[in-house]
Amino acid sequence: MLAVNHQQAITTTFKFVDLFAGIGGFRIPLENLGGCCVAYAEIDRDAIATYEQNFLNHSSDQEPNLGDVSAVDQLLHNLDLVVGGVPCQAWSIAGKTLGFEDPRGRLWFDVCRHFVATVALSNCEPSTCKQQFLAKY
Repeated sequence: MLAVNHQQAITTTFKFVDLFAGIGGFRIPLENLGGCCVAYAEIDRDAIATYEQNFLNHSSDQEPNLGDVSAVDQLLHNLDLVVGGVPCQAWSIAGKTLGFEDPRGRLWFDVCRHFVATVALSNCEPSTCKQQFLAKY
């Protein structure tokens, strides 16, 4: 379990959603900077259990787990930031580098459809991902 100091009184300066959340690697620094997580999305049971232990049990505000990003049926507005460590198997040179031909490589399109934010931040394979994504948009 992570040692997270939830006792600090930090003024919330921005709202974010934590997609492909894993165990919360993006969340910790964002909360330390004054961010407030309004929802997260994760499908791995073990990662969800760790995430909830690290964050949700210490908070009275239980933000929802949106689950599978491709199945989100609501549009989230009023976000300042969307963060996510998109699954990298579609882009990694350790894999088949199928890019958008792999369903995991198309998950950012679901993010663009369902989440309206001022900024989007991703942990993404720089080589092909950036070039293919920019060509598509």
